[in-house]
Amino acid sequence: LKGRNVVIFIMESFSAEHSARLRPDLYEGAEQQGYTPFFDSLMQRSYTFYNMYANGKRSIQALPSVWSSIPSFKSPFVLMPQSLAEMRPLPAMLKEQGYETMFFCGSDHGSMGFGAYARQTGIEKLFSREDYEARHGSGDFDGYWGIWDEKFLNYMGEELSQAKQPFFSTMFTLTSHHPFVIPSEYEGKYPKGLTPNHQCVGYVDDAFRKFFERHCDDEWFRNTIFVFVADHVSSEKFSEKCRRSPGDYHIFGLIYAPESDLVGEHRGVVSQIDIMPTLLGLLGNEKPYFAFGRDLFQESVEQPFAPMYDNNAFQIVMDDYLVRFDEKQIIGVYALDDTFHERNLVGKVDLSSVEMRLKALIQSYYSRVENKDYDVRDSVSTAATQR
Repeated sequence: LKGRNVVIFIMESFSAEHSARLRPDLYEGAEQQGYTPFFDSLMQRSYTFYNMYANGKRSIQALPSVWSSIPSFKSPFVLMPQSLAEMRPLPAMLKEQGYETMFFCGSDHGSMGFGAYARQTGIEKLFSREDYEARHGSGDFDGYWGIWDEKFLNYMGEELSQAKQPFFSTMFTLTSHHPFVIPSEYEGKYPKGLTPNHQCVGYVDDAFRKFFERHCDDEWFRNTIFVFVADHVSSEKFSEKCRRSPGDYHIFGLIYAPESDLVGEHRGVVSQIDIMPTLLGLLGNEKPYFAFGRDLFQESVEQPFAPMYDNNAFQIVMDDYLVRFDEKQIIGVYALDDTFHERNLVGKVDLSSVEMRLKALIQSYYSRVENKDYDVRDSVSTAATQR
C-alpha cells in the first residue's frame, strides 16, 4: 500500500458495545442488533480489530496514542510540558515523504488543545468550525460542541477532493458526545436504543455511509487507507460487562483499504498505540522511528497486551486476563469473563515475564518523558520499539 493517502477517523465515544458484530454476546435474542449497521457491514470488507482497546478515557489522551504511539498514564501526555519536545510522529514522518498533512475537527479553533498538539506532530493545515462557517454559514452548529458530523464530513470530503496527493488527514468527530443530540430533521429516524447515545451513534454511522456513497468512486478515495478508531468508550453504557475493565476500554478499530487484499479479522489484543507502527508498515516505511506500540502485521508478541492507567494503578488487558500493577507488584489478575472481578488469581497464574515487560514499559516511559527523548538512538535498552 506504499504511496497511498492516509485518513484516520477518531470517533467520539464509539464503544465496541455499540456494535452487534464486535460484541454479539451483548445482543443475543435482542430485536435491535446493534446501532452501527453501516460499520458492521464495512467490517466485512475491512481488516477488523475485534479486541481494540483505548489507552485512556479522555479524548486528549487518544491523539498521542494514535499519532505518536505514546500512551498516557497518570497524566495525559499532551498536558505535560515534556510533550513539547522534538519528536517524529506519524504525521511528521509522512510530511517528510511529501504528504500534505491536515486535521479536521468541527469545534472552535484551538478547542480542547487538539490543534496545538496537531501542530506539534507536524500537521500543517487545521480545519475547524470557523473555516466551515466561512464557507457554509453558521446554520450547522449543533449548539454545544461544533458542526454536525454529517455536515463536517461533507466539508472534509470537499477539501480532500481538491488536495494534492498523497495526503495524511485526521478527523475527530463530535456528535456522539453529551448532551447526545442530533439534527432536528433526523428525530425519529434512528433507534433511541438502550442509552442516550445510541441515537447519536446511529446518526454518525449513517453520516459515514453517506460519505462513502458520495466519494467511493473518487480516485483519491480508492487510493486511501482509512483507519477508524474511537477516542474512548461512551460515558453511557447498557451492559454490566462494559461498566468495568476491560469492557470500559473496548472500542472500535478497523482499517479499510479499497481495492486491496487488506481484509480479515484480528482477534488478539491491540490498542491505539499500535496504529502508527502498523500504518508505517503498510506504507512500506524503511526509516527508523520511535514507538511504544508495534506493527501488528510484522511484529509478533507471545503475550500481547494493551496498557492503560486506571483507578490509581497501571493496568494491562491481555488475551485472557486483566492485570493490575501498583508500581511494585501485581495486585490483581482477573479472567476476562470475571465481570465483577470476584476471583483474584494473583499467585495462581504465572505472569512473571509479562510483569517484567510491564515494568520495563513503565521505566522506559517515564525515563523518556523526564529526558524529553522521543527519538531512536543507536544504543538504548528500553521497552519502546526502536527501529
